[in-house]
Amino acid sequence: MSLPSKEDARLCASVIKEVVEARGLKGDHQAIATLTITVAKLYNKGIRERDALFAETMRIAEIPTTSSNRA
Repeated sequence: MSLPSKEDARLCASVIKEVVEARGLKGDHQAIATLTITVAKLYNKGIRERDALFAETMRIAEIPTTSSNRA
């Protein structure tokens, strides 16, 4: 098993960060961990374009926000 390149790791991290901001999940460590797993699975399935990875993550990541995170 090989590790992803730095560029691929940055891609996944940027998608996670963008989803966290879009969903208002900052500080929700459990939700962020779930997102990380989701992005890793999608990446390993071959979704490697940023826009497609972001869109698919947003579509399948059904992470409820807490009342303190809602604006």
